[in-house]
Amino acid sequence: MDAFAELEDGLVAKVRLRRGESPQPTIGAVDSGSSRSALPRSQKVIDGNRKVKGVKRNIITDKDGDILEASTTPANIHDSRSAYALVAMLVVAFPWIRRIYADRGYRGNFIEEARHDFGIDVEITHSNYSGQFVPAKKRWVVERTFAWLENFRRLCRNYEETTESANEMLIVAAVVITLRKLTSVNNRF
Repeated sequence: MDAFAELEDGLVAKVRLRRGESPQPTIGAVDSGSSRSALPRSQKVIDGNRKVKGVKRNIITDKDGDILEASTTPANIHDSRSAYALVAMLVVAFPWIRRIYADRGYRGNFIEEARHDFGIDVEITHSNYSGQFVPAKKRWVVERTFAWLENFRRLCRNYEETTESANEMLIVAAVVITLRKLTSVNNRF
């Protein structure tokens, strides 16, 4: 684990304590978002589902949208495949997690593997789309976190040459977001 990831874990615990919650989250929400590559030297792989040539950012947040774990992969890696590795990292840092909310992209073997290997229940939440936007139950916080991340210039597109450096920028942005929550006057972000 690197220094920024350790810093983020500590800040998340402080923010949760400030809200009057336990510093150890028990539920999370997982999702991924693809980002186009901006540099000719960047890794460029096509996410066929989203028609994006670049990288895919995978995050797990707590119920308030604080990033617990994050990874950046080539865009062609399926959500459920990258989520398994992400959950493996999550249970090391946050062994109290018992349930994760996900969208339909995480169906299949991932649900059984997470239950068998990590003791985590994965609940697939379905959108109730009826012609207008309706936030997905208990999973909308991860979507909001992706919107927060898009406010960072280095994350609106992928300007990094490797997925490792792209992931570091993602973690740095998570630290900034969590610091803003911690230092805000009215405890809202």
